[in-house]
Parts: sequence; structure tokens; C-alpha cells
Amino acid sequence: MIDFFISIIVGASQAFIFNPIDKAIYNSVVNDRKLFTMENWKKPFVGASNGIYIRIISGGIYFYLLDYTKKMDLYQSSLTVSITTSLFLNPFNVVKFNSYIEHNNSYNSLLSCYKKYGLKFGKIGIESLIIRDFIFNVVYLKYKKDNEYLFHNCCIICAASIISSPFHYIRNMKYYNNDSYLNICKNLIKDIKKTNNKLTFAIKQFAIGYGTVRTVAGVYIGQVMYSTLKEMVPSH
Repeated sequence: MIDFFISIIVGASQAFIFNPIDKAIYNSVVNDRKLFTMENWKKPFVGASNGIYIRIISGGIYFYLLDYTKKMDLYQSSLTVSITTSLFLNPFNVVKFNSYIEHNNSYNSLLSCYKKYGLKFGKIGIESLIIRDFIFNVVYLKYKKDNEYLFHNCCIICAASIISSPFHYIRNMKYYNNDSYLNICKNLIKDIKKTNNKLTFAIKQFAIGYGTVRTVAGVYIGQVMYSTLKEMVPSH
């Protein structure tokens, strides 16, 4: 049981550590500004309350489940972690992205989602989230080493993030307009064909760059915090 409480501490800590950068990255994208423009960093903890719930699940329970399922087969472990975290996390994600679109606080966004979709809002985009997390977890669990292998583990997290990034894009678009997966993919292909620099466009759409660095930092720091706290706290 102590492992679970450690995971909660890790998740809550990450919410405060990473909320400023999460907010800055989002503002830089939607407002087409450079990341380190001062406007992106004003009121860095706005939205942190919703971020706490998300980080407790994604940054906290995630590491607990990785530890709990480590004796399972690689694919069983990855699928178990992906499905479990996605079922809890997805409704919070839908509300968060709705608040970005409608410029509402979390409570009003929750009401908006409920009025529009009923309780079904919680499953919007969940398939793409599960697939994205499953791919990420398979790569991460298969190739990661002990905490002291900093460079190696960061490279693995980076690779896992990039490989799973197309499904990250699909998930975000599903949150944005709840269009069918087929239409989302068709529109993406159409947009790529229309642009001159196809690779640059795809990299931007898949949030490869600052978003990847953010993922590397979040996963690695979270894993180190979880492992360190487990060693510091007696099991009995």
C-alpha cells in the first residue's frame, strides 16, 4: 500500500513541477508564438488544479502499475497499464482540452461536455489514447535500464514518444472535434499533400520537439522519484 501513496506523491509533485511548461507549450502552439516569449509564462499555475488530477493518474499511478505488473509478459504489462490509466485519465483529458477550446474553467468545461455528450464524453478518443500509451509502454519497458543509465533511458523515452506521436495527434484531434478516426486520418494526409515541406509539417502536427523533451523529462524524473522514495521509505 505504501507504493500506492508514493505514486500519489510523485503525481502531485509533477503537477506543480510541469504545469508551467505544459501551459507554455500549449500557449506557444495555439498562439503561434516562440516558446520562451514572456506571454507564455504568465500565471504559470493557472489550470494546475485539473493538472493535479491528471498527473496523479498519469505520473503517479502509472509508475505504481509499472511496478505492479513487472512480472507479467511485456505486452500484457503494457496493455494492462495502458488500459487502466486511460480509463481513469481520459475524462479529465476531454475536459481539459474542452477548457482550452472554449476558454472555460474546468467546472464549466465539465458541464459543457456533459450537456453535449452526456456521460459518453468520457470515452471520446479513448481508443487512440490506449493505442498511443500501449506503443509507448512497449518501447519503454522493453529497452529501459536502471536509473543510473540516464542518457540511455532518456533516448528510449524520446524514441517511444516519437514512435507513438501519430496517435497522440489523432487523440488530440478527436478531443478537438470528435470527428471519426477515418476523417481525421484523411484530413491529415490531405494537409500533408498540400504543404511543400511535408516532413516539417508532420513534425509540427505530431508535436515532436518541445513536447518530446517534456515527455522525456516527465517520465524519467517521475521514475527516478518513485524508485528513490521506495528505497527511502521502509516497506513495513
